[in-house]
Amino acid sequence: MKKLTIILFGMLLSGMPVFAQQDVHFSQFFSSPLTLNPASAGIFDGDMRAIMNYRNQWSSISEPYVTMAASVDFPVLRKINNGMFGMGINFFKDAAGVSKLGTTNVGLSLAYHLDISGGQKNNYLSVGFQGGMVQRSMSLGNLTWDEQWNGVTFDQQIATVDQLGATSASVFDMGTGLHWYYMPKQNMNIFSGISLFHITSPDIGFNGESPLLKKFTWHGGAEIPAGDDISILPNAVFVKQGPNRYMDLGAEVKVFLQERTKFTNFRNPMYVTIGPYLRLGDALYLVSRFNWNGLAVAISYDFNMSGLTTATGGNGAYELMLGYTANLNANPTRGHSVRFH
Repeated sequence: MKKLTIILFGMLLSGMPVFAQQDVHFSQFFSSPLTLNPASAGIFDGDMRAIMNYRNQWSSISEPYVTMAASVDFPVLRKINNGMFGMGINFFKDAAGVSKLGTTNVGLSLAYHLDISGGQKNNYLSVGFQGGMVQRSMSLGNLTWDEQWNGVTFDQQIATVDQLGATSASVFDMGTGLHWYYMPKQNMNIFSGISLFHITSPDIGFNGESPLLKKFTWHGGAEIPAGDDISILPNAVFVKQGPNRYMDLGAEVKVFLQERTKFTNFRNPMYVTIGPYLRLGDALYLVSRFNWNGLAVAISYDFNMSGLTTATGGNGAYELMLGYTANLNANPTRGHSVRFH
């Protein structure tokens, strides 16, 4: 397995361009809005939304692939005619294998949400832009090379020539997106969006050309009431980056654990969700979320079903999400509005 690792990294770091899936992805894609679409910044019910994501993948193959992300976004200028603005900042970092080959991204998003409901403030068409820095780096300390093989094992005390040169690179990156969000009534919404990241395909190679391939994403979902205290949450995403593509789709059942207040429309929501998702040709995974008064936690686990199952023993990935949505203006007298007033 260590020999295989060396070969793979040798291919990856040689002068020949290698085009593979370059961006991080989360099974809980709906829980990382700013890595999905910059136009989703600020389009939620509340005054501030903070989210942290953690993914640990393929721990049975050498070193696990670890991805961490965080974001904060909020609506601004909500009293302007015919819409409002949203702003947000997001960060993610991943590290892959024994070389810790990884990408760090910091992006600032700005979105404008146009009210197309005729003043009802329940139907928005949004456009967003994101700009930031991307850094790619790796650590050489744990890598081994052919000349370090002594016939029995790899001896890292044996000196090697400098085969890699630079081990980090940074570039400016841009993305854009469109988003539609419709809330016909309390506890019901429908949304869809498209985004394009790496608009200029910036070069982030260490010792040769390695452009960040343009990434196109479509995503959509809904919350559909199915009873007094039950809703269905379908979600789907399709991503294409160069020759690579994947699609996730599934649904959760959402059960409210705290009775809703019918007269003031004020509630401290408490609910739990659970449901299956499928990444076509790759994995089946289960997602469960819990929310109490704006504090949300979620967990999911991927069961690998691809050809990699032989190497992983069926082990996939697990993800954790921790989020908080603040609604500073809600109170029992005023009521809790689902329209972004």
